[in-house]
Amino acid sequence: MTRDWDELERWDRAYYLHGLQAEAEHSFTGVDATDGNYIVLADGTRLLDFMSQLISDNLGHRHPAIHGALTQAMERYGHVTYTLANEYRARAAKLVIADILGNEGWAGRLRVLPSGTEAVESCIMMARLYTGRSVILSQAHSFHGMTVGSTMMRGYRNNISADEGFADVADVPGWPPHGYVPIPPPEHEDWPGNGPLPSLEATEHIVRAVGAENIAAVIAEPMLGGGGTFPHADYMPGLRALCDRHGFLWIADEVITGFGRLGEWFGYMHWPGVKPDLMAAGKGINGSALPVGAVIASAPIADYFEKARWWTGSTWDGHPLVCATIVGNLEYMLGHDIMQQVRQRGAYLKDRLDGLEEKHACIGRVAGRGLFYTVDLVNGNGEPIVPEDRYSDFTGDLSGHPNAIVAAENAKRGVFLGGFTPNTIKLGPPFTVTQEEIDTATDALDAALTVIDERFAH
Repeated sequence: MTRDWDELERWDRAYYLHGLQAEAEHSFTGVDATDGNYIVLADGTRLLDFMSQLISDNLGHRHPAIHGALTQAMERYGHVTYTLANEYRARAAKLVIADILGNEGWAGRLRVLPSGTEAVESCIMMARLYTGRSVILSQAHSFHGMTVGSTMMRGYRNNISADEGFADVADVPGWPPHGYVPIPPPEHEDWPGNGPLPSLEATEHIVRAVGAENIAAVIAEPMLGGGGTFPHADYMPGLRALCDRHGFLWIADEVITGFGRLGEWFGYMHWPGVKPDLMAAGKGINGSALPVGAVIASAPIADYFEKARWWTGSTWDGHPLVCATIVGNLEYMLGHDIMQQVRQRGAYLKDRLDGLEEKHACIGRVAGRGLFYTVDLVNGNGEPIVPEDRYSDFTGDLSGHPNAIVAAENAKRGVFLGGFTPNTIKLGPPFTVTQEEIDTATDALDAALTVIDERFAH
């Protein structure tokens, strides 16, 4: 089939409501197809997808196990309302709660929703109903979704720069909404200090100022997806202990990290003994084959809601076709020991990145686990090239930001790889990535970092 991409671009520009880029700077990049670990552009260019698009397409694109399950389900199902049961909803819940989390001892029930944002919102709602309290603590540099309730930090919160020149930023009116209180971000894994972590000491003061009796939960990511921070080894145990000490819940946002991204089924598993009360998932539960989110509730919380009349529902709650993609994805992952593959490929990627760190003055830090690594870029003084770093509000000219330069250089070499915050490159290839593809991507990154060295670090 021949497609008129000029006409499609005109329609897209004229009728679609876009985010991120303003109309005057919008860059149209048509995707003709997705194929395995590659994105095929309208002009036929094949880009190695080394970010799984949004750290989301965990088994690559159109994986046969996932699409085979979807095709089979479509022979029997379209939409089934959440007030009725369907085969795939039951199978998906059993796979997650019994087969994957059965030995963890905390998980009670699964709910499938249309997005990670809805999963986060549902966790927040459940925490407030369960505790009878209103305040939610959320980390700086975090990102939890696209609605006002789901993400609270400047720059990652659907705010807008609308004036000519994009010099100012405006938040959604009403921020901070009642009941949301920001806490400091975690220290990086390589924090050089000794003793208690300053972030946790500051959070303790915030808890006392707000009053623990008012706090329903803290929401925190095992590795920050937007900010790209892998926390210090003491952070997650310390945060869990703080929750227990003051009697509020921990909502683990594992929309990005869940289902294998960090080399364990869930990111929290990197800290033995640390377990959440509520967990928001998405993306990796079905490799993003269809829009999806999920809530996993601890046994006590699940029991509380299951025995109640809980007047809640989404039209697409437990959608059989979405649940079929979950079943296809998880059965394949369980049957093919994908966790071990992620660890092996991740170790090779880490070795390549460590080699680049020795070579390039612009690399200040390599951090992560499994197949999610970040590279923080610095100037000749070892400082973030864009001083605001993860506190950036994304105003002004963004084309000179290091992440944008690296993305453009990588694209020239056939690799889809960049970042979100100005100084941070996010590497999150599909679990199906090969060693040769890791070499291709890191060779391209090597060349891109040479450009950053010459411009900023020498």
